[in-house]
This record gives sequence, C-alpha cells and structure tokens, in this order.
Amino acid sequence: MKMKQTIPVLAMTAIMAQSTVAFGAETFTDLTGYNWAKPAIENMAAQGILSGVGNQKYAPAANVTVTEFASMAMRAYGGKDAAITLSNEQGNLEEIEAVNGNYWGNTTICAAQKFGLTDRFGLDKARWSEPATRAEMATIVMTIAEQMGEEAFEIKDGIENNIGDYSEVSSYANDMRYILQAYSNGILCGTDDAGSYAPSAYAKRAEAAAIMQRLVDPSKRLEVEIKPAPVLPVPDEDNVGLSGVVYPKEGDIGPNGKPITRDPVTGVLGFGNGQKGGIYLGIKSPINGATIEVGDYAPDSYDNMGGRYTEKNGYIFWGKEWNMINGVAERKLDKEHPANSTPAGTQADIYGNIVPKGSPDAMFECRQVLDFKNWQPIY
Repeated sequence: MKMKQTIPVLAMTAIMAQSTVAFGAETFTDLTGYNWAKPAIENMAAQGILSGVGNQKYAPAANVTVTEFASMAMRAYGGKDAAITLSNEQGNLEEIEAVNGNYWGNTTICAAQKFGLTDRFGLDKARWSEPATRAEMATIVMTIAEQMGEEAFEIKDGIENNIGDYSEVSSYANDMRYILQAYSNGILCGTDDAGSYAPSAYAKRAEAAAIMQRLVDPSKRLEVEIKPAPVLPVPDEDNVGLSGVVYPKEGDIGPNGKPITRDPVTGVLGFGNGQKGGIYLGIKSPINGATIEVGDYAPDSYDNMGGRYTEKNGYIFWGKEWNMINGVAERKLDKEHPANSTPAGTQADIYGNIVPKGSPDAMFECRQVLDFKNWQPIY
C-alpha cells in the first residue's frame, strides 16, 4: 500500500528560509548563460525548495549531489523543514551523526530512510556527497513524489518508443520504472533529438531546478507525445532497400498510429483496414540524409514503390501503388456498376463503393462525354 505523509504539500507558495544560505530574498549573480533555467532557479529559491552555495552564487554548472537533490525533493512536498520533521520520526539522527560527523546532509540522509532510499545509497556521507546520475535522480524524485504527494504518476504505454537509448535504460533494472515514470510525465525527458535519457550522465544544479519546478507546477512539464515504434529490419532484411534505408513493414505502427497492414487484394502496404498510406514520409536516406516527402520520386527499390509519391484526397501512395489501387477499384465498378448503366454524376470511394454525391470520400465519378460514359478519377 502506498505510504502518504501528513506533511502539507508545498504548492506554489513562497516560504522563508532556515539555513546559513538564505532562501527567497537571494539574487543569484552567476546565472549568465542560463536563461533557460533562471526562472526555475529563482522561483524554486523563492519557495525554499533550493538554495545557493553562498556569496549570492547558485553554481548552476556544478553537478547536483545525491543529498542536494533528495533535499530539494523533500522540500518540494513538505516545506523547508521536511527533512527535520522526517528525521525526527526516524529517531536515529545521532547514530548517523556519529558516523558522518558534522555533515549538513545528515538530516536528509536520516529522513531518506522513510522512503527506502538508504537501501540504495546507505548512510555514509561519502556516497550521498557524490554527483547524482540521471538514473538516480529519477529514482529519488519519483520515490519521494509517490510517497509524499497525492499525484499518481502513470507510465504511458509505448513510452519506450520515445527513448533513443532505451536499450541502455532497460539495463538499469533498479531505476527503470522510475525513469519511465519521470519520462512519461514530462519531469525528466530526453537530452537530444533522439530522446536519449542518458541514465549514467550527471545532472547540473541548473537542471535540478527545472526538474523541481516541473514537479510542483504541472504546467511547466514537458509535453510527451508517444512516438510510433521504431522501424527495424526483419531478420532476412527483406525490408531494407538497396540504399540501406529500412522501410516500414507489416506490423509496424504507421504515422496514423495504427499497425501497418498489407491489403490482401492490391498487395499495397498501408492500404485498407483504415490505412491511408503515407508510411514512407520522413524516412531518411543514409546517403544524403534527405527525407521522403510528397512529390518525391521513388528513391529506392523496395516493395511496390515506383513513380511519384502523391497525395490524393487524404491518401498518400507511390504512383505504382496508385495504379494497383485504382485498378482494383475500377474493375469492381465496371463489374458491379457498369458506366453505361449508371447515372452520370454517380460517385464512388477508393474501394469502388458507391457514395453520396459530394461525399468527402468520393474518388471516382461516372462521367458522360457525348454518348459515351466511363468511370474517371476525380481527385
């Protein structure tokens, strides 16, 4: 059963400070070049969640230690005296002080026993004084958030698709659940365009401030939109083109979020079953880095590719694929709705089914020229 603390949550209310470094009124003079983090640093300092290092310095480029980060997370939920209150509940602060001497973080270490974090980091100040890795940060912040707060942090289905280095993340067995929680909820996300989490990297104090702000203010969290599963080669590399490009295959998730299927009649990938094609958009060439876009000619030899990549009435296919799709529809219309016996102006969809005139799904129309009628594309 999830443990909840009775300490009131520090929402967005500024509080007065208690330590040798004053909270709130302090103006940090070393934030030049950290415009992206300055609002978070100043806001979190005003709320007593973090403090400077003395002499009006925040040290944004310094690695944040395990003690510092855990202390921030406790203050975020319990106020400036959270560690003191929790350590009093534990009742063994003197034992920890006997081991660590006059260490400022003794109360934080003692309080951390409440959350099971000392099972991970022990009681010795040497370990707690080390820089926190991003994997450790996720474990610390999500463990404290779950136990001190009331918010449920769900893991989004498919979040692994967003993490560029998921294979590395998955090797962090003790931290993975917390990493996925933090990533899913926009608290700690990717560090590059590939969405890599970089679990072994150390985080700076500037980043720690931004994380704390996302924790207490949901409006500051990063937007997380689940990406389609990556397209991977099949064992026999049947979906790898001559250029080395890996193309979508049956079972992959298409741009519309649905599994890509092969139409059993036309043989076209991404057609039928609710698919409208466009499954090659954005695929990059390993040769020049160019991406496939509407209007391009088939850049490779793969499957039914060939001709220009064309959009018609919301459907996107290569010329060769269009010929196959159109051929099936026209043969069906000729068989079931011969043009000579069908009223001019009658319209049909891409599958050869009759639809109301003016329907947005209309792709063919029965047209009359002099005494002759035939089915013609209208896209």
